[in-house]
Amino acid sequence: MSGKANISESLAKGLAILDLFGVEDAGFTLSEIAARVGISKTSAHRYVTTYCEQDYLARDPRSGLYRLGVRTLALAQSMIETSELVRGLRPFVDEAAARHGIHIDVALLSRDAVYLVYRRDSADTRVFRSFSYASSLHYLAAGKAAMAFMEPRALAGIMSRLQLTAKTDRTITDKAVLEAELAEARELGYAKNNEESLPGLIAIGAPLFSLRTGEVVGAVSFDSSTATYSMQELERLFAGYLVELAKKISAVVSL
Repeated sequence: MSGKANISESLAKGLAILDLFGVEDAGFTLSEIAARVGISKTSAHRYVTTYCEQDYLARDPRSGLYRLGVRTLALAQSMIETSELVRGLRPFVDEAAARHGIHIDVALLSRDAVYLVYRRDSADTRVFRSFSYASSLHYLAAGKAAMAFMEPRALAGIMSRLQLTAKTDRTITDKAVLEAELAEARELGYAKNNEESLPGLIAIGAPLFSLRTGEVVGAVSFDSSTATYSMQELERLFAGYLVELAKKISAVVSL
């Protein structure tokens, strides 16, 4: 029996609904949920009603928007507190954040997306809505860092599926330009996000590798507001520290 035959399509659709809420916290209407997941409104209603009854989602009675419920938030907190992976990387990230006063994100790669597994905010980035997961890698320093260091066949596959949607007026929307930037990232050892995900937010990201297979498994990024550092200052002051931190975290994610 193939792996496909063993997959629960109903469960996969239900999980796809929860995935929506990792990208935006503004909430979704029932129609938006149905359209984004590719199911009927009737099916979407059954899913979200079940989630609401179990407190994984909550519906705002005034706006009708669905948002993450307390049970989902509790699961996220539990993951942060008990995950062996997070316990391993946390000391390195916390020490770097305390030493440099910089915002740090650690994200792992899964298929065509990166998922945040640990974050340390800084005073100047708390006003920004930072990512918790991104299914398009081209507008994040972490995403571009992961792409730049993939083996060629894997990168070609992602590039063929990637929709270069603009998040800001600085987001790269031309594949040739993106390929040139990924080539530059390979030379530098890190990738850049110059206000491509949010206006006023810049970042540099370095890849995380599995020490067993040599494959890229994620990325770590240093983020700043443009009010604190320019991109040139961020690179000059922190690129070396970022690359060293990536090496330490790679050892942890390889365990």
